[in-house]
Amino acid sequence: MNILMVGPDSNAKGGMATVIKNFKEYYSGPNKIFYLNSWTENNAKVTGLKAIFTIRKMIRQNKIEIVHFHVAQNGSFFRKVLLAKLVPQKVKIIFHMHASQFDVFYDHAAKPLKIWIKKRLDYVDYIVALSDEWETFYTAITKTKIKVIENAVNVPESVNYNVNSNQIITLGRLGQRKGTYDILKIAGVMQDKFPEIKFILYGDGEITEVSHKIKQLGLVNVKIGGWLNGNDRKVAIKNSLIHVLPSYHEGLPMAVLETMAYGVPNITTNIGGMPQVIKNHANGILLSPGDTSALEHELTNLLKKRYILKTYSKSAADTIKKEYSLSTYFKKWNNLYIQGVTLNE
Repeated sequence: MNILMVGPDSNAKGGMATVIKNFKEYYSGPNKIFYLNSWTENNAKVTGLKAIFTIRKMIRQNKIEIVHFHVAQNGSFFRKVLLAKLVPQKVKIIFHMHASQFDVFYDHAAKPLKIWIKKRLDYVDYIVALSDEWETFYTAITKTKIKVIENAVNVPESVNYNVNSNQIITLGRLGQRKGTYDILKIAGVMQDKFPEIKFILYGDGEITEVSHKIKQLGLVNVKIGGWLNGNDRKVAIKNSLIHVLPSYHEGLPMAVLETMAYGVPNITTNIGGMPQVIKNHANGILLSPGDTSALEHELTNLLKKRYILKTYSKSAADTIKKEYSLSTYFKKWNNLYIQGVTLNE
């Protein structure tokens, strides 16, 4: 079977690009996958126009049977809808929904736009959601068949968790949605309690605003580390004690899965697909979004009782190996491709 995968450049920043990169580097199965960039960081408009003029040609030349679109909210959704309209009727369409705030996007839309969004979702053959929670949401707004396939990561050959590390990291886009300012709120207290602990915020986003806030609060234990890729990202994860991601909106963050794969415990929030992968006080900690008091309390307890972290570390790595490995992930996709191509036949 021939599949056309449409989404951002795999070398771009963000979880969606990481998923596509994993397909390019590790996919194994009976199908042949071709790739079409719909967005790049430096030439977004040019890339988008090229995709419009290229997609039908690629489908025809490569005898494509399924087009697998990677979709988020806002501009990503509009781009993929436009491209989906160019797909010949005999070719099946999958919308792989990575959106962390599609509920906000939909709820804030005017009534005519809501009707249009529903129609566009009804038009595709399959929707893939990242968690049971997101499946419930999409079920309420579309009649299209929905399948849950959680994100997955490459499992390292060995896990050597350093419980003596003094680095607490966060990976992703800095800003309100990711809870970056909640980390800054508790960093001052942690600075007094544990002066040896350093918070390193890796990512892009609101760099200027976060830097200003760090200076305003007089925080000497917080550093902005920039965006990480490849081996630098692996090294940062391996050298960390805890990954903190107190997000307000999420799908199923690759950063959570990546850090857990290396045995790094997470403190995150009970939203999106997080409760499916993190079992509270078993392989990590789950909090309510915005609960900085609980964040400070849980972090203090773990830093005082590091033996708990060792237990969480083993359980986190085991969870990823058993349930969120790429081998399991690709089996699910191969099964869905078969279902997708035979749908309505």
